[in-house]
Amino acid sequence: MQLDTSMSGEQADASRRQALRVDSLLHRCRNLRILSTLPYTKIEFWNDCVTTHPLQGSRLSYLWRLITQAPKYDLVFLTGGERIDLIYLAFAGLMPWMKTSHVIADAHWQKAHGLLYALQYLLLRMGRRLTAQVQPHSDEEIEIYHRIYGIPIDRLRAVPWGSTLTGYDVSPASREERGDYLLTGGLSFRDYETLFKAISGMEVQLQVGLPSGAQADALMKRWKHTSNIHFYTDWSNAQFIRKMAGCRMFVIPIVAGLTRSTADQTLVNAMHFGKIVIATDSIGPRIYIRHGINGFLVPAESAQAWREAIRDALTMPVEVQRVICERAAYSAQVEFNESLRMIRTL
Repeated sequence: MQLDTSMSGEQADASRRQALRVDSLLHRCRNLRILSTLPYTKIEFWNDCVTTHPLQGSRLSYLWRLITQAPKYDLVFLTGGERIDLIYLAFAGLMPWMKTSHVIADAHWQKAHGLLYALQYLLLRMGRRLTAQVQPHSDEEIEIYHRIYGIPIDRLRAVPWGSTLTGYDVSPASREERGDYLLTGGLSFRDYETLFKAISGMEVQLQVGLPSGAQADALMKRWKHTSNIHFYTDWSNAQFIRKMAGCRMFVIPIVAGLTRSTADQTLVNAMHFGKIVIATDSIGPRIYIRHGINGFLVPAESAQAWREAIRDALTMPVEVQRVICERAAYSAQVEFNESLRMIRTL
């Protein structure tokens, strides 16, 4: 299904409002010195506001550079998904001369067990003196992180993820790229066993993009005899994105019992192309998908529910599909676009 990707009046108004917010942000940041480890350098106004400290060289040299540079800045943004950033913050919290406020962005932590959980808690507790704010992706995680890690509620603020398509080809799929296949991908907290049980025997073709490695090899070995599931470990990010543009539908199965969001950027990227996205009813997908409005949520660990959801989505009237696809594209391009996420982060 090809959508009209021209900007609607509502989208144009949203774009103008966003431009005004960028101007206001640039004005407020003009007299602030901000250091960031976040990999957001593709966004021009972000580079105008912050100095990026890239994750380069050995972990030890990276840690030392952060410790020596941070006191020179008014604010430091750290990457919540990088363990070395949290180790740095823990050490910095013990240094009485360190006064710079820190913000942990992109905080998405799965609760560990035993000694690993104790280490998670300890690192965050050691850095609390300097932690002005922690930014998980969803409101649900605010209560979870307060309860599990003891982070004060008033220091938690949800910042949803956004699309991550800057610099990639996001044009509509060409005739050669379009295909009658479902697409999925990634390995982080994926529940492929449930999805594959649902797909097995259905008259649909599923393409699965995986990073190469032992985990992918084991998964492919278990399901190599399922004729309608096709695995690919050699796609680049750019190729995977073009497969998104050409697929009929995007599906994301997620394991049950998470204390964090996952698959955010993948599902938002698929929505950007106006695809029907079906995902497990989990913390991450609930941020972006309104069931039956701009996508569909499926109960965890239910192959039957997955089978029914896929069948229903494939057989719904064309006009209903069109409306859902347009709403999905609007959500990704307006409500959760990449620049808006940078604005919310700052």
